[in-house]
Amino acid sequence: MSPIKTSLLAALLSVVITGAGFGFVQHRRIGEANRLRNANDQIRFEANQRWRAQKPTVPATVVSAGGEPSGDRAVAATASERVPAQTADYRNEGLATPLATLQTFAWACDRGDIEVVQKLLFFDGPARAKAEALLASMPSTARTAWKSPEEMAATLLTSANMNGPFPGAAILEKATVEPIREGRVMLRLPDTPKDRGEYQKTEDGWRYVITEKMVDDYLARNRGRPLPEP
Repeated sequence: MSPIKTSLLAALLSVVITGAGFGFVQHRRIGEANRLRNANDQIRFEANQRWRAQKPTVPATVVSAGGEPSGDRAVAATASERVPAQTADYRNEGLATPLATLQTFAWACDRGDIEVVQKLLFFDGPARAKAEALLASMPSTARTAWKSPEEMAATLLTSANMNGPFPGAAILEKATVEPIREGRVMLRLPDTPKDRGEYQKTEDGWRYVITEKMVDDYLARNRGRPLPEP
């Protein structure tokens, strides 16, 4: 092999090895960042729980797995029977309860599964009207790709939750349920970015609610910006 070919081969191998090394380091950094984020969420959540435990509380009515009112002790017992999750460890738990839907929502977003996320959504009436108006105002490519407000919202939510992930499954399973009205609850995860999500009971199970306020907030944040493309 000529010296020139030898030099070129050495340079090529150096580029490949260096690229692989950078990729490995970047992967390690992302994994470490995710681990630290989940650990930080866990610490903040547990600190909030200790603070709340020191305050006198009045037993609240919550919604049980069967959708009927029950004491908060019953919900706590159900949560304690689950196998603790490690780090994020998101999982598909179906839609039988608000807590199950929360876990499934995190799992689907983490996988980037827009089709599943779409099936988890429930639009309030005014929110749907505003989302339909937003979709109608978008370029033809978006109107063709997104055939419904649910599909548009699922894409935007999946992207947002991949960039700002849910806390780990071990934290999600500690969410407390606050009734809003019959068939509608709020899940509380104080000191986490996913606090106060609303869930609606439907014939097919519990679904994550897109409220009018959520649509208004989205429009306000993106006023004057280019319309999103699918």
